[in-house]
Amino acid sequence: MARVSGAVELMLARPVTELPTVDGWAYEPKLDGFRALLTVSSTGGIGLRSRRQRSLTPYFPEIVEAASVLSRGVRLDGELIVPRNGGVDFAALQQRIHPAGKRVAQLARELPAALVAFDMLELDGQDLRGEVYDDRRARLVELLKDVSPILGVMPQTTRVEAAGVWLNGQPGVEGCVAKRRQQAYRPGVRAWRKLRIRATAEGVVGGVLGPLNRPEALILGLADGSGRLSVIGRTGTLPAAAQVELGAVLTAPTGRHPWPETLPASRFGQLPGERIAYTQAEPDLVVEFEHDSAWERGRFRHATTFVRLRTELRPSDLSDI
Repeated sequence: MARVSGAVELMLARPVTELPTVDGWAYEPKLDGFRALLTVSSTGGIGLRSRRQRSLTPYFPEIVEAASVLSRGVRLDGELIVPRNGGVDFAALQQRIHPAGKRVAQLARELPAALVAFDMLELDGQDLRGEVYDDRRARLVELLKDVSPILGVMPQTTRVEAAGVWLNGQPGVEGCVAKRRQQAYRPGVRAWRKLRIRATAEGVVGGVLGPLNRPEALILGLADGSGRLSVIGRTGTLPAAAQVELGAVLTAPTGRHPWPETLPASRFGQLPGERIAYTQAEPDLVVEFEHDSAWERGRFRHATTFVRLRTELRPSDLSDI
């Protein structure tokens, strides 16, 4: 078998609304972390890269140390997480990406990370991507069975009924991923299936992207502990029918708006430091929206989905999420 060389494109998952239930599938939890590729080169060099090929190596010295006992010519695909309080802490994981060397060492002690591997692309310098998933996983389990718990193996089941436990809101679990057991590793192909945990909630429309009479997306708010309307996230692009429906009832502010004219992009799970321009709306309209489990620091990290208007509700009727 040939060796794996250069940057490696990762196999991906396609979102679905239900898990496949026919024979021949295996199921794993989708943890709330960073997708990462761990490589031990033929010369013993250790690298950790994100899905988009960004180097994460300098920020996670404990992962590098744990990987130093692995044989050369190994490449693992997995999820980088910070285990905490019986779950997984994504906000703590984000804190680990820090440019200061002294701070990196301190954070590694205070917020230690782990790599939970779910696939192996290379072993002893040989490309395993052409092997079926069951065989790759068996090799992975054997490789990591006596290694530090910092390098773990993702839980797995072949029973869809057992996979249901990962859809019941466990801390740090975003949903479930289904994989064909007899399938090769297909770089760049969305051949896996991913079912996210979804729920609905209500929020106040404090602004929109685009004009009020034809909004492209909604910016959502909810009263905080002091009664002030705080940004909790945004919806994805609205369907045409919803744009017309909402455009007929949205109005411009009649007084001072509780939000500034631009909002920090970090409020929508984007890179900090950037600002987003939007159109302010009178914050008196309540909508129902669907969201996943990625809630942190008082906001939804991912875009939500508009469900319907709730004209029977007022902003004061809403409670904390």
